[in-house]
Amino acid sequence: MFKRTRLKIMIFITTTVMLLLVGTVGAIALSSYIEEYNQTVGADKNGLLELFEYSVPDEDAAAKTGSDGDASLPRKDMEAQLSIIKRFVGVLIRNTFRIGLFIVILVFSLSYFIAGWILKPLEESYKRQKQFISDAGHELKTPVATIDANAELLYGDIGDNKWLDNIRYESRRMTELIRQLLDLVRTETVKNIKEDVDLGRIVMGSALVYEAVAFEKGYLIETDIDDDIVIHADKGQMEQLAAILIDNAIDHASGDGAINISLKKDRSRVILRISNPGDKITDEDMKNLFERFYRADKAHSDNGHYGLGLAIAKAIVTSHKGSISVKSGGGVNVFTVEL
Repeated sequence: MFKRTRLKIMIFITTTVMLLLVGTVGAIALSSYIEEYNQTVGADKNGLLELFEYSVPDEDAAAKTGSDGDASLPRKDMEAQLSIIKRFVGVLIRNTFRIGLFIVILVFSLSYFIAGWILKPLEESYKRQKQFISDAGHELKTPVATIDANAELLYGDIGDNKWLDNIRYESRRMTELIRQLLDLVRTETVKNIKEDVDLGRIVMGSALVYEAVAFEKGYLIETDIDDDIVIHADKGQMEQLAAILIDNAIDHASGDGAINISLKKDRSRVILRISNPGDKITDEDMKNLFERFYRADKAHSDNGHYGLGLAIAKAIVTSHKGSISVKSGGGVNVFTVEL
């Protein structure tokens, strides 16, 4: 994430400096050659305008003398003017290239350090945030596990009790939240263990697992998966990615239709598309959909969704140098992953 931002800053700085350089060299060259033109051709006080100004031969004089207009010659020698312009353009290009090449290398090198200096506080803040989430998650795991274990033991002794049921329910929710937090941090910080995996098999397996869940909501899962799509990836993360996107599609499905899962190979890329019938996603939600803890529908937090699923999916895709996007319209929402 910060590498791309740094590159954008470097390109912006270099482009700005180059534009200023071209403008400065052009102005100097133009000024120099206007002065030379005035000296050699004899331009009057009108200066720059004289460089492009020509007079039209006097037709009346031409008629009187019976000539083709030689009685009134152009005020300036056109060939001399064209020569000056050509020389000006040639010198401008040569000087810009010679000086520009050196400046580009110098500015691009300096912009690397400038961009790093600008982004350093953000990078440090981001690292501290990830470290805090990791530490907090590990610290919370033990007490939450203890509460859950004791609640189960108590349930075995006293049976059903609404207060105890609340404790067990919230304990499970907290356990799931901690798991998702640690999954997110692990995805962003731990190096992937990649191997050749059959992505088609993984996606189909996840579809079969969620088939019953979709059926309970009144939806069918329809698949269009090519055979033998093998990629070099982290198998565990690919399973997690497929599960997150299919679960998200089922959970946010509404209206008539089916959950469609497509996996195709397009040249050197593999494209996974998962779509569901549903309301149009607003532009505001579209911008923040892959951000941590963002939920377009706040009510879904009661179903174990805390706005981390799509953030984890994006982190997985990014770690595999892929892209993930969403399109919404016509009563259908489509998530597309390219790997």
